[in-house]
Amino acid sequence: MLRHPPDEPREAADAPLAGQVVLLPRVKEPDRIASALERAGAEVQRAAVTRTVPGETAALEATARRIVAGEAAWLVLTSARTVEALAPYLHVPVPSALQVAVVGPATARAWTELTGAAPDLVSRGSAAALLEEPVLVGPPPAPSAAKRVLLPASALADPALADGLRRAGWEVEQVSAYTTVTAGACDLPPGLDDSWAASGVDAVVLTAPSSTRAVLELLGPPPSTTRLVTIGATTAAAARELGLPVAAIAPSPTPEGVLRAVIAAMTPDPAIFTTPPSRSTS
Repeated sequence: MLRHPPDEPREAADAPLAGQVVLLPRVKEPDRIASALERAGAEVQRAAVTRTVPGETAALEATARRIVAGEAAWLVLTSARTVEALAPYLHVPVPSALQVAVVGPATARAWTELTGAAPDLVSRGSAAALLEEPVLVGPPPAPSAAKRVLLPASALADPALADGLRRAGWEVEQVSAYTTVTAGACDLPPGLDDSWAASGVDAVVLTAPSSTRAVLELLGPPPSTTRLVTIGATTAAAARELGLPVAAIAPSPTPEGVLRAVIAAMTPDPAIFTTPPSRSTS
């Protein structure tokens, strides 16, 4: 089973998650969330429960051309995976007149690494949090090109963001940048299914609706002793629709936010937050 090695030595007895096994259903390097959990004493087990399927080439190429031509007021990116999907088709530099809004520091970092430019707006919550930004919910400018928002995203994305932008008066152009499908059972780390069934996993961090469905399909319902922690309200809603109990919700996809949610789920004692975890980014 794939375990994420701790970044630095620590005294397990002094760590709030000492002795706890936490499943993180994704594999990425580096993984700052896994590192934060390890530093808190958890044994992190990682598994890729989904795989990414790119969107249609023609649609991605057309979106990339619009980006480079500056044919929109805003480009909205809700995940680092969207940036990765656009990367083969996107030629930099991106016009400075095109404003870029992203969700989360991981997406911001992916955009900066690709283009060398920082996004104009970074939401630290879910995609829905962008609808609280005055520049996006206020009346758009008059020229037609300046009213357009490019929104490449997962084919499984919640329509709430696009619908909210349209209600605010924007012309939203959506494209399926990628989709996610459940990985095969043969792709799971050896022994994970047995450990799951035997209550060997104390908590699982559900990172997206797609990974939530995949965990349920591949591993089955969690034992009553396994705490479910979701990243964002959208993932929490997806889990509840599947009949899964949510113990805690991380309001933002940051290592600090996820760590605090996992600690709250495992040891719901306000005293544990007397000394907040150190700040970091995902």
